[in-house]
Amino acid sequence: MNMTRRAVPNDCLSCELRRTCDFCNLPQPLMTKFNAMGHLTLYPPNATLVREGEIPRGVYIACSGRSKLSIEARDGKTIILKIAGDRQLLGLSAVVSGVPSMITVTTIELSQIKFVERDSFLQLIEHDSYVALACASLLAREVATSFDDVHDLLLARSSTEKLARLLLSWVSDEPRNRELRVSTEFTHEEIAQMIGSSRETVTRLLSVMKRKDLIRLEGATLVIPNRIALQAIAS
Repeated sequence: MNMTRRAVPNDCLSCELRRTCDFCNLPQPLMTKFNAMGHLTLYPPNATLVREGEIPRGVYIACSGRSKLSIEARDGKTIILKIAGDRQLLGLSAVVSGVPSMITVTTIELSQIKFVERDSFLQLIEHDSYVALACASLLAREVATSFDDVHDLLLARSSTEKLARLLLSWVSDEPRNRELRVSTEFTHEEIAQMIGSSRETVTRLLSVMKRKDLIRLEGATLVIPNRIALQAIAS
């Protein structure tokens, strides 16, 4: 891969980014063993970690930073399937199955990544039931979320519905109904790739939503004044 990388201290045990998730808080002495595997690296935006059609060299654990998971359609268009956030384990299904990856994983922003070579990771799964169960749980969640995403796209009958559902997904964790705010750095082209549409269509639909006061932009912040009104379009 042709990219600029800057090394960071290779120490998970004292990492300030550690959280209560599968591979940040493994039980001892497993955590010490995992800490000695692979290496930590800072990747710049637009760095390709996993490429569609190739078997990954290993797994990539996103300590920080978001990545986009995409595929190339038969007509050559890129479709973004998902935005992966912090703590995501990338490349797991292809490494475990031993088949070429069905997706391309590309960083969106500066990301700290823990990389573990394929053979080392497979040995860890083979000899430790805790890690094997954690990986099985991650794969099950991956299948479930993928099914939900496909289900939503199939139910959406128009680009308007798909766009509304996408915007709502960005604020799905917010309990409030009014003045929902989310930072978005996605271009109209990337949004189009997420809903299987064209950039021109996305630009037009966003303009319509602004005129109807369904959304507004404040710099890089997307504001949804009334989630219920947007849900009416998405349903």
